[in-house]
Amino acid sequence: MTETTSSRVFGIQRQSEKEVTIVAIPSSIFQDRNLAPLESITEYLKDEHDLSYHEIAEILDRDDRTIWTCYNRAQKKRQEHPKTRESSEKEVQIPVEVFKDRQLAPLESISFYLKEDVSMSFHEIALLVGRNDRTIWTCHNRAKKKQARAEVVAG
Repeated sequence: MTETTSSRVFGIQRQSEKEVTIVAIPSSIFQDRNLAPLESITEYLKDEHDLSYHEIAEILDRDDRTIWTCYNRAQKKRQEHPKTRESSEKEVQIPVEVFKDRQLAPLESISFYLKEDVSMSFHEIALLVGRNDRTIWTCHNRAKKKQARAEVVAG
């Protein structure tokens, strides 16, 4: 095994040529309202980190076909609305583990993580991901309910 190198700028760790571990996703990719959150994540990982559909699927614990579909939908949307990446001073790195819980939608995962673990307000989260405050509250509330149900079933 080769020596581990990491880059905080891109939130990626390469342990060898084949083994890739994504550490974090920048919150700025969610500013584009033309794409769904999973489409944004898939586009970011494919275009910025040159990962295959299979590698992205493994990182996000999703099916390869889901990743392929999301990426292709994002590309079709890009033909109509070219990419504009807005850099934010308050950009937050969101750990990729947040997206591995398949019970939660990506926006629910983001809002739950930023509210519960980073202690951000709903308004701050809304500004960060380019959504309405009420949307963030709703996503967080749904995530909380789903987490509570999962604990009852498991416990």
